[in-house]
Amino acid sequence: MSSKNRSKSKSSSKSKNSTPSTFFDEDEKIDEIMKDITLTRPRNPYTQFVISESENLKLQKKDAKINLKELSSVWAEKWKNFSKEDKKKYVKLYEEEKLKYKADLEQVRHYLFKDINDSVRRAPTAYRIFLNEKLREGFEKGQDPKDVKKEASSAWAKMSMEEKKVYDDKKKDNDNWFLKAQKIRKVTPISLFIQNEIEEAKKQHKELPKLKDIAPRWKQLPKNKKISYEKYAQELNEEKELLQDIYEIIHGVKPKRPKGAFRIFLQEKAKNNEIKSLNHGHELWKKLTEEEKEEYLNKSHRCQLAYKYKKMIYKKQIKKMLPKKPLSALQYYLKEKKGQKPPEGESFLKYFRTMFDKLTPEQKKKYEDKKEKAKEIYEKKMEQFNNKVFDMPRKPLSGFSLYIADRVPDLKKEKTNLPNDELIKMVAQEWQEGKIVNQSNYIKEAEKDKKRFKKQMLEFKKNGYYTKNKDKEEGEEDDDEKKSSKKKRSESKGNSKKTKKNRSSSKSSKPKESRSKSKKKSQKGGKSQKSNK
Repeated sequence: MSSKNRSKSKSSSKSKNSTPSTFFDEDEKIDEIMKDITLTRPRNPYTQFVISESENLKLQKKDAKINLKELSSVWAEKWKNFSKEDKKKYVKLYEEEKLKYKADLEQVRHYLFKDINDSVRRAPTAYRIFLNEKLREGFEKGQDPKDVKKEASSAWAKMSMEEKKVYDDKKKDNDNWFLKAQKIRKVTPISLFIQNEIEEAKKQHKELPKLKDIAPRWKQLPKNKKISYEKYAQELNEEKELLQDIYEIIHGVKPKRPKGAFRIFLQEKAKNNEIKSLNHGHELWKKLTEEEKEEYLNKSHRCQLAYKYKKMIYKKQIKKMLPKKPLSALQYYLKEKKGQKPPEGESFLKYFRTMFDKLTPEQKKKYEDKKEKAKEIYEKKMEQFNNKVFDMPRKPLSGFSLYIADRVPDLKKEKTNLPNDELIKMVAQEWQEGKIVNQSNYIKEAEKDKKRFKKQMLEFKKNGYYTKNKDKEEGEEDDDEKKSSKKKRSESKGNSKKTKKNRSSSKSSKPKESRSKSKKKSQKGGKSQKSNK
């Protein structure tokens, strides 16, 4: 979640209607709720025991150094000898942390992500919306989620069609809202003004105005109206950025690292052209009051929570797709012995493990072969899995941007003093004037890149990933091919320069040769004449 997180200004009626009614849109209250939430995973009973032991040691030996490597083995033996009653204390701490973690997840899901379901990649059903409401009520009361689910399923079965209709209507709202997530584009105040002008022309049955005519009207617009357009654009963009988060969760996009408070502050100041340099930004940050800084810190805290939540879902989705690890020879042996009872007073695992150790190498070979076959299958599946990319496909580059990537490094070598901005301006001028002979090659490559992006996006939307080697099979460019194409472009660029030089040299060299020949002849003639004399 970016620095968005909704500004403190109240949203307009249009933006409120476009979002579900379940969403809580007051920043101050959200900040109060999120203040104590960290989304740290619950620590198991053993780690709880280790933490308490280490804390006790620190209190006893304040200045002395503690060797954790030596103590870990001591603590492990101590934990093994513990009775169930001794472990109860740490189990209780684990259970408390587990309940808090689940409640925190529910709060983040509800307030920051509009009750999106973790496992569902489509809009939730009417029953799921009903169940989410009941689960939230259960968390507030401190009920067990399993009991809440049982009660909800029986209550749903008893509900009449009229009662269910409320949730059907909510489902329709969610469906429309989820469809919006497919079309995410940022809005500018000018684009909203243009849209408004076109709509008014349609209502009055007039000819649609051209952009050339609208631009001067925007310049002449009073400041108050411009500010209202800016506010409305900001509200829409905040909503669209939230949609972006949900889109990423639905399609399993790898989340980006969250922004810090200072970075959010810098971005805001840069948008308003209030910052000159990074040092100037640091100076402005120091001048802020504690209350002003707290606003940015709250925003960054929400960004971190959203990132943790998205990362958790992303990992879950990848885990589901991971191939299962192969079993060991011992595991295959135990699988075969399943159902057989060991002698009285001995555990199944210990008894059959000793029996497996007593087997001859010939007897073990059967299970070793099974293990090797499973390993081969697993390695093949892992190769296929490693070819899958669980991130959004790289956006296609234009012909001009491909030319910049090729040309700027060459210019840097020639003109080392010039900054990148100046070099890009020079390259842009070359492109516009059409000085490049192989401009068509760059455009062709850009078209190929567009096709690649479209195919990868189709696969990504279907499966939540795209394969690396699929393009290779379909005859599209691989990384090696891309390198070779880059070389071809540079070679063709070099050849074009050479041909120009050769032409110019061929034109200038011919008369030079004739002149030199005539000089030589005259010299020879002069010498012969002198000798004759």
